[in-house]
Amino acid sequence: MARPAKPKRPPRPLVSPEEQATFMEALAGVMPLEGRDRVRVAPPPPKPAVANIVAAIPATVTLAVEGGGEEIGARAPGVNRAQLAELKRGRVRPEATLDLHGRTGAEVPALLERFLVESARFRRRCVLVIHGRGLHSDDGRAVVRDATIHTLLGALSGMVHCLATAIPPDGGPGATYVMVKA
Repeated sequence: MARPAKPKRPPRPLVSPEEQATFMEALAGVMPLEGRDRVRVAPPPPKPAVANIVAAIPATVTLAVEGGGEEIGARAPGVNRAQLAELKRGRVRPEATLDLHGRTGAEVPALLERFLVESARFRRRCVLVIHGRGLHSDDGRAVVRDATIHTLLGALSGMVHCLATAIPPDGGPGATYVMVKA
């Protein structure tokens, strides 16, 4: 059984009748200007999404690598183990994803560089790089995965805060979390 709707009250005026009368009295005898000779001012151009755009890749640094094989973790100098542990557990959710399926090992460095520079530009804290496990490669090696890890630990190490193999729901050994330096 539905309740009957309450009758709506009229909205309260923004000003009291006395204030309205005072305002109208003050406007007595005012005449609008003739013509519309106003100059329109263009709105200011929109500001870029991020003021600090990364111009160059930072110098390479030596990352402390933990683990090996399919499970890997690495951290830059000054990054504590607790931060890496949080990343390994999947507690830091990725804000963007790069899928490298169908790519060759030679394409990986340029694609990773572009992705990490863009991620730093938009201040993405954590990203996910999906590289696959190499199960469908001709020689059974994980060429794209190896190229991804090699590039992150080498040429792009200056952009890496820490990295870790993804948890199974995000791709497991076929994907890597990367914390990007801002």
